[in-house]
Amino acid sequence: MSKLNNGKTALALAKAVALRNRGEIRMRSFSKLVFVGLGTASFALLASPACAQASRTWVSGVGDDVNPCSRTAPCKTFAGAISKTAAGGEINCLDPGGFGSVTITKAIAIVCDGIGGTVFAHMTTGIVVNAGDADKVLLSGLDINGGGTGKNGVRVIKAGNVVIRNTVIHGFATPESRGISVEGAAKVTVTGTTIANNRVGLSGKVVSAGGNVLAGNDSDGQFAASRAFQ
Repeated sequence: MSKLNNGKTALALAKAVALRNRGEIRMRSFSKLVFVGLGTASFALLASPACAQASRTWVSGVGDDVNPCSRTAPCKTFAGAISKTAAGGEINCLDPGGFGSVTITKAIAIVCDGIGGTVFAHMTTGIVVNAGDADKVLLSGLDINGGGTGKNGVRVIKAGNVVIRNTVIHGFATPESRGISVEGAAKVTVTGTTIANNRVGLSGKVVSAGGNVLAGNDSDGQFAASRAFQ
């Protein structure tokens, strides 16, 4: 009888140990899930601000493209700033500088009036606009300099509406160079802008809104139409 009781006791102890072990395993698995979940959530919280695009950004001659392009931590180039600017946003210049060529693929405004935002475009195109069919682009207060070897000052491939305002486009003098080249059906309006010393001043449908100067180009080209700026 004693042996039977001892056997039952041993079996009960074995079951208790097994249940305890299973409980510990479940607790460890639950703890791991909680840890992984918290870690993922923390990473998402940390990553989200860095990925956000601002509606307004800044560039500076002493900036750095690793910066967030804020007013207190500006970027160095237009290309660096545009990647951190939301569609429909605006890039401004804090001080004079050469801010590099840029390709625009969304609605954006680059405004440097009274500052001196320069684009040096030696052997390349200063600004390429290849945005959506309804996107609006504004380029204002820029000095786009081809240095004699640049391809095009502003090349518009596609966009809804492009306005070039208070800008100087010069030094695009290779055989195929254009100060402003418009392809396709984009509406391009130019006002208060000097287009000088290029191989061809204008190519494609460009509308003048007044105050423009065509001078010193091998061939000026011509505005497709003139109208008041709106």
